[in-house]
Amino acid sequence: MVTILLATLNGEDYLKAQLESIADQTYGNWQLVVGDDGSTDHTLEILEEFKNEYPDQVTIFKNDPPTGSAKSNFIHLLQNAHGPHFMFCDQDDVWKRDKIYLTMQKMEALETRYGTKTPILVHTDLSVVDENLEMVAESFFQYANLPRRIFLNQLMVQNSVTGCTVMINRCLQQYFLQPLPVSKIIMHDYWAALIARVFGKIGFVNEPTMYYRQHGHNSVGAKGSKNPKYLYRHLKEGKNQYRRMMIESMEQIQEFVATYGEEIENLDTYELMESYGNLYYKGKIKRLSFYKNNHVIKEGNLRKLMQWIWG
Repeated sequence: MVTILLATLNGEDYLKAQLESIADQTYGNWQLVVGDDGSTDHTLEILEEFKNEYPDQVTIFKNDPPTGSAKSNFIHLLQNAHGPHFMFCDQDDVWKRDKIYLTMQKMEALETRYGTKTPILVHTDLSVVDENLEMVAESFFQYANLPRRIFLNQLMVQNSVTGCTVMINRCLQQYFLQPLPVSKIIMHDYWAALIARVFGKIGFVNEPTMYYRQHGHNSVGAKGSKNPKYLYRHLKEGKNQYRRMMIESMEQIQEFVATYGEEIENLDTYELMESYGNLYYKGKIKRLSFYKNNHVIKEGNLRKLMQWIWG
């Protein structure tokens, strides 16, 4: 059984296509758990219609009060869900028919190798499309210039796991069940990736399993690393915006160590994360020295340049 966690908020424009793509999966052993965060359009009506079609597989929760963000909505869903495996689902994408099957294949292979008591995360590539599902880029990883292999020193400063492609197992879910510093967590998928990297394993399916719809209102969207508008906007935002993002990543790691520090058995890992978590207290020369000595460097030439100039 795969428990699909869907966070919704005023998603009437694209929600029906996403739900239809879930129903059309070649892997049929799924249940859908929806957390609606206070929709005022026809989102709930669309969800109820889908539930009427699949009454034994669909559960709808209305968050009261609303959680206030996609991140908080997903964390709340995960903390209240049951099952051996969980997938995150956005309201505006379209899944390819074998998305669950391919992801589960990789998950089962890793659980066979490392055991179900190892926290495991599997993510995949995805195709970037516009609001009409016209292709923008076959591979999001190429489009955004993201690394396929994930090392902790790079993950601390740059997340390359896209939440809407993710499956995690029950063992990883358990790390979400204790009190969490939600305000310091950048995104739920980022936190899950850190857990998997520090305590378990990350698997990657090098194949697009879904269409990642870009429509101008995405909570988090695809950014082309070579897109002139994207590059210009980042340069225009300048030092203060970039430093804020770097500080947020450091604060997230600081809270990760505070939350799970006693469980981190590898001393080198603990010291690396603790040092990065406290890095924003240091002067620029010490920060740059840390980046260089520990290979804590973002992927992509412009990202590296901004890190050296403003980091």
